[in-house]
Amino acid sequence: MMVPKNALKARLAQGLPCFGTWLHSASPSVAEMVGYAGLDFAIIDLEHGPGDVDTARAMMQAMAAGGTTPMVRVPSGDPIFLKRVVDAGAQTLLIPMVDTAEEAKRIVDACLYPPRGQRGDASIVVRGSRYGLIEDYMAHAHEEMLIVPQIETVAAVAQAGAIAAVAGVDMVFIGPADLSGSAGLPGQTGAPEVERLIAHAVAAIRAAGKPIGTVPRDGKSWRDLFVEGYALVAAGCDLIHIRDAVLAQAGEWRRHLDESGRSKHP
Repeated sequence: MMVPKNALKARLAQGLPCFGTWLHSASPSVAEMVGYAGLDFAIIDLEHGPGDVDTARAMMQAMAAGGTTPMVRVPSGDPIFLKRVVDAGAQTLLIPMVDTAEEAKRIVDACLYPPRGQRGDASIVVRGSRYGLIEDYMAHAHEEMLIVPQIETVAAVAQAGAIAAVAGVDMVFIGPADLSGSAGLPGQTGAPEVERLIAHAVAAIRAAGKPIGTVPRDGKSWRDLFVEGYALVAAGCDLIHIRDAVLAQAGEWRRHLDESGRSKHP
């Protein structure tokens, strides 16, 4: 048995655009459905969603039958949490609020075995190694690992090039919402100052030779971002899709009541 191939990492290596969405519901059933939908990836969000390591494991298992790569966004760069997630089988990690190259190096160390990092060895029992059935897992696990720190603060923008240059960092993801808050312009993701900061980060990351991911922001659709050369864009999320569908259905019902004259009870 071989280390499972990371289809998202392979697609990025080919220079192909990668499009995906967010999963905030912590629902394996929703993850399974999204896995069959034909997206390149879906982000299991453990930072803002209610899930934990067990939830992520169940969602990854549910997505395994489809062609969509699970990307796990961890709550922070905590090395112990990272170790548990990669042991659970995560091969694509999104790490929020990475401000320095030193933080990025600690993240890499937690995800990769020596000599490339300092990941602890429980390879004979963890899901990542298929419970020890991948005999050479430690020697090859790094080949399919995709480590993606997020640039989300003004301080991180200043260090974007250094973060991107860390060995083991495969891609850098720019988060415009938190970046706008850090710049004193919360919610104004299309503000000129935020655009200036993003442009600075993009130039530094590209100079380091790493691909860039992001989300749509004010004035920039996912189509616009691909035209600008972003390698990966995540748009929408499961809870928003459900919310909007339920609101649309409820609105249709209210219009029906109004038209039938039965909106008021006697």
